[in-house]
Amino acid sequence: MADPVPSGSDVSAGTYRCTNCGYELGVTSTKNLPPCPSCGNGHWDTRTGGDSVHDPYPDRK
Repeated sequence: MADPVPSGSDVSAGTYRCTNCGYELGVTSTKNLPPCPSCGNGHWDTRTGGDSVHDPYPDRK
């Protein structure tokens, strides 16, 4: 998945950071990313999880 990830995107469990204010959102299951609850921004960088470029198990779902 490309970074930044727009809100509304289906994502895997992991941690996502707002590209505007740095708020970190933990996602525990596959779901849509909301707009940032802190600033309302609609784009997220993937920090950890299945969509992360640093995922040590990219083929595991």
